[in-house]
Amino acid sequence: MRIAFITDPHVGHADEKPMGVDVRQNFLDALAFLSELKPSCLVLGGDLCSDSGDASIYEWMAEQVAQLPYPCYAIAGNHDDSELLANAFRLGHHLHGHELYYAIPLEGRPALFLDTSKGEMSPAQWTWLREFLEALRDSNVLIFMHHPPLPADVRFMDTHYAFNQPDKFLALVRNLPCHVTVVCGHYHVEKIVQRGNILELLSPSTFYQMRPDTTEFTVDHYRVGIREISLTSQGINSEVHYL
Repeated sequence: MRIAFITDPHVGHADEKPMGVDVRQNFLDALAFLSELKPSCLVLGGDLCSDSGDASIYEWMAEQVAQLPYPCYAIAGNHDDSELLANAFRLGHHLHGHELYYAIPLEGRPALFLDTSKGEMSPAQWTWLREFLEALRDSNVLIFMHHPPLPADVRFMDTHYAFNQPDKFLALVRNLPCHVTVVCGHYHVEKIVQRGNILELLSPSTFYQMRPDTTEFTVDHYRVGIREISLTSQGINSEVHYL
């Protein structure tokens, strides 16, 4: 099974070009590339909106992905409103209070979709995640979440905008007898972090990519990035494509 992961598009209104970038066109270009990739599904990894959650922007994006011949799943980032996002993408049945999190088998493989839009997860979401991981402890698990759950040596983001509960995530996952692959965005960088049984795949944005080696906000380049994840009988393979 092949999964396309597009994250951090930061789409604004039709006349907005943040940092001079046509983010709407970038998003459309990324979707157009998927005709070459031919995935089984698309996952949108959060920060769909440029500044804060906007129903009209979500509806525009939902209209674009509705034209694809395969399903699209979405999670919320720190620039999103989980409820507005869920309603636009017809995921309202997965809302738990103000959080959007859910589990879906992808061709029989367990995949968990988390909500870190507040930079952390609520006690209810932690309980849900713990119960699912215990039930799936004999199966390798794929997790989609906006924030990297563990520090990634991306100095600016680790210092200013990191996930607030890394120790809690590590304590929950590290003693499981299975492998846990986390596909995430937020840092606007392509990177792989391995820690114990956790493989963290940081994915590039369709907006801009950041330099990881500086404590100052520094753009590396503006190429549109898309992550491909392949679930095979041998495990998980991943590749990043730049347009």
